[in-house]
Amino acid sequence: MTWNVVARKDFADARRSLSLWALTGLFVVFMGGMAVLYRFLPVFGPEAEDATAAGLLVFLAAPVTLFIAIAAIVIAARSIVAEVEIGSAKLLLSLPHTRRDVVVGKVLGRTGVLVVGLAVGFLATLALMVVLFDTVRLVDYALFGLTTVLFALAYVSLMVGISAGASSTARAMAYALGAFVLLEFLWDVVPLVALYVVNGFSMPAAGTTMPEWVAFLTLLPPSQAFLNALTVIVPGSISLDAVGIPNVEGAFYLSGWFSLGLLLLWGAIPLLVGYARFRRADL
Repeated sequence: MTWNVVARKDFADARRSLSLWALTGLFVVFMGGMAVLYRFLPVFGPEAEDATAAGLLVFLAAPVTLFIAIAAIVIAARSIVAEVEIGSAKLLLSLPHTRRDVVVGKVLGRTGVLVVGLAVGFLATLALMVVLFDTVRLVDYALFGLTTVLFALAYVSLMVGISAGASSTARAMAYALGAFVLLEFLWDVVPLVALYVVNGFSMPAAGTTMPEWVAFLTLLPPSQAFLNALTVIVPGSISLDAVGIPNVEGAFYLSGWFSLGLLLLWGAIPLLVGYARFRRADL
């Protein structure tokens, strides 16, 4: 297997370019700025005397998902199709690399680039939190960071899958941006439309308890799965009500552990579909 060679080369190329350092710098400024806003400006968080390190994690969760999603588009949506267009994919595959090695290597290499930026940002923010707050639970912060890395892997895999399956860089970017807008901004409409159709093209009466599958559809996107996973990874950090998700007791597929599995599926299924198209593509 030579996927590790592809991954190392991909990461080394990013390290020699400005992309790794620019991403790291942006994330440090982003995380540090959000922490300061939360601590000192009540309009962005609680009153200054009520601000806590645990509350900062809640405050950071949703913005972090948007930052990672945008970063994944920038660093991964063109990762494979761009090499096909300029002809370097043929050279890469003339070496002892299979197309599977290329896809897996690209995922790990681009994820590595993103994770380095995240790690530096999280460490810098941790140092700032120690200064800003009296108590910082290191275990909760570490678990928050590890779950964020899993989310980053899922989004990078999604974008590499799109890149592997696209026929041009223009289409890859269009598909990537379309997926981003749908999953991050338009998805709230999908459960409502599904409910409208299932309910005989009418909405239930006000006050009617929503079916459990509506809540499940709400949790499907990677960002919502990430937020729900935090409810068990970092207990007490985020409630379902806080992110607009109806809390239905007894439904295992609404649990945070199930949402962790959803993140893994977001990393696997689009990648497998993209790889299947890439394997059949005429380079």
